[in-house]
Amino acid sequence: MLQALYDASLKLTDVSGEQAAEARDVLAPELAKRGGDPTITVSAVGHAHIDLAWLWPIRETIRKGARTFSTAPRMMERYPEYIFGASQPQLYQWIKERYPALYSQVKERIREGRWEVQGAMWVEPDSNVAGGEALVRQILYGKRFFLREFGVDVRSLWVPDIFGYSASLPQLLKRSGVDYMVTQKLSWNTFNDLPHHTFHWEGIDGDRVLTHLPPEDTYNSPAAPRSLVKIEREYLDKNVSDRCLMLFGIGDGGGGPGEEHLERSRRERNLLGLPPVEQESSIAFLDRLNERARRYATWRGELYLEKHQGTLTTQARNKKANRQMEIALRELEFASVLAACLCSVPYPQEELETIWKEMLLYQFHDILPGSSIQRVYNESLERYGELLKQTNKLIDERYQAIAASADVSGLKAPCILFNSLPWERTEWIETNEGWYSATVPPMGYKAVDLDAEPADSDTGFLTAEDGRIENDILRVLLHSDGTIASIFDKEANREVLQPGLTGNRLRLYDDAGGDAWDFPGNYRDRPCTTLIPCSTKFYIDGPQAIAEQSFRFGNSSLTQKIILTTGDRRIDFQTAADWRESDTMLRASFPLDITTDQVNCEIQFGYVKRPTHRNTSWDFARDEICAHRWIDLSEPAYGAAPLNDSKYGFRALGGELDIHLLRDPSYPDPEADRACHELVYSLLAA
Repeated sequence: MLQALYDASLKLTDVSGEQAAEARDVLAPELAKRGGDPTITVSAVGHAHIDLAWLWPIRETIRKGARTFSTAPRMMERYPEYIFGASQPQLYQWIKERYPALYSQVKERIREGRWEVQGAMWVEPDSNVAGGEALVRQILYGKRFFLREFGVDVRSLWVPDIFGYSASLPQLLKRSGVDYMVTQKLSWNTFNDLPHHTFHWEGIDGDRVLTHLPPEDTYNSPAAPRSLVKIEREYLDKNVSDRCLMLFGIGDGGGGPGEEHLERSRRERNLLGLPPVEQESSIAFLDRLNERARRYATWRGELYLEKHQGTLTTQARNKKANRQMEIALRELEFASVLAACLCSVPYPQEELETIWKEMLLYQFHDILPGSSIQRVYNESLERYGELLKQTNKLIDERYQAIAASADVSGLKAPCILFNSLPWERTEWIETNEGWYSATVPPMGYKAVDLDAEPADSDTGFLTAEDGRIENDILRVLLHSDGTIASIFDKEANREVLQPGLTGNRLRLYDDAGGDAWDFPGNYRDRPCTTLIPCSTKFYIDGPQAIAEQSFRFGNSSLTQKIILTTGDRRIDFQTAADWRESDTMLRASFPLDITTDQVNCEIQFGYVKRPTHRNTSWDFARDEICAHRWIDLSEPAYGAAPLNDSKYGFRALGGELDIHLLRDPSYPDPEADRACHELVYSLLAA
């Protein structure tokens, strides 16, 4: 009523008969309601959120799926009004393979319209760490499965439990025929409440999807009277929407609704004192919701979850394997197309799809984020190794075929170099005879002669001596404590680091009380330890000036090579760690002499800007932020960007950029990252 009065007041700029009539039309629907008429109708759909791995391994999930999928048809026999929905084609695929008779029952219920297939992705994936191509494949294989198996073109993304929402998602969804998103996890925010349950979510390219958060703030509703009271009381958009969604049933470990849920729902269908309840599919609800689309507000950019920032770092080996596979699969695509065009080598569509689908499974939102039990990671790491070996074999076969057909006449020791990236690259190659510099055109290849005189005698200006490494562009000075005292850009004639502060500070922070999902928000207020090298040496290796440092701390050791390559603006930090700590996190920080209010963070197919200050509670909540291969701090004429080969957790405050390298929570995997790690991060100044 208050909304209707406000809308009517907007018509009365000049109180004329025409405007008064328009105002009366606005008020009429509300004034026509009688005592006891509902203002909100709750659409209810039975649901069983099934984590494909979490506190159990994948093989147990298959059995959980079978038990859940068996329960739903039995409940439908007893309750003709019952509508049930389940997501994740991977789960349906398992049921199809292992329980064909049950799968036939499911297909029949779907044909009847009483079982809804939900969600447009192969699994409900993590969308922070998963790469862009992976998210596209999630949608491609997810929609294709449901269309081919059941004739249903799914138009909604179903992700009630994921740990953050990339600003790239609306574009990928909209361009794939997905108009809606249903989620719930944002109700877990620590500091700020999202101001809407129903809104348009707009991504980095301007595409929008209608998004709904069930206002009960759960996907495991008991469907009790208190559920409906809470929904009616707390639905933030009830002034402009007369419908909202309730997901009832037992989830996470599966199960779904039992008779207690359905008996309550039957009694609550039209009960005095409660909003009426209608069982219907979520897509029917979303289409009804969309009828008032013009009334809903818009949220632009990422939907940041103010919890679970630890999942950007936990299980580092798993995240690195995922990154390696994403890169290798892209390389395989390039090699396959090139080989098909040049040598008529068949495109490996079947092998690619099989590899991708297993990859997508491991991107589930409790596997890739690092929040499953130890067995899940033992098994997935083994499979990642096999998948990478298979992918590299396919790449090698195609490059070998192209190389065999290349013109190498006149070359004594021919070598074919491939460049799959869309720009020309000049790289240093180490051979048995020394170092060789080669330039390869974009998305192409080049034959070089390894018998030609190696270029190690002409590697440019390089220095590696006590406390200093230098090339023709940068001069790096090191303190005796191992930190970087100065990064001086000789071409720009400016210092990169803030005056009086040191870079590449490797610090151990207290992570006590943390778990796979979260670390203490006040970790910087607690005592910390800066790593001090027990040995340092400086040397030149071909085109590289190197400072190599070794550290010992607790039960762990770490070796790091700080590398400057001739002609390069990038400083590489090649790191090997034997990590055996508990309740500790390792971070590397760079206080940069760059002033800006925003940091640019790479996400899938683009980047987002985030604040480098803590002006508001929303800024404060984004202390740990996600980025992929780079995070950039720039002024109009100069900037610096940490790069990485496998990291996702960062912090940006003022001019300081901070990379979260390792952590070791004890739950739910008591070993977590207690293992040997190899990683590279870099600093690019330009």
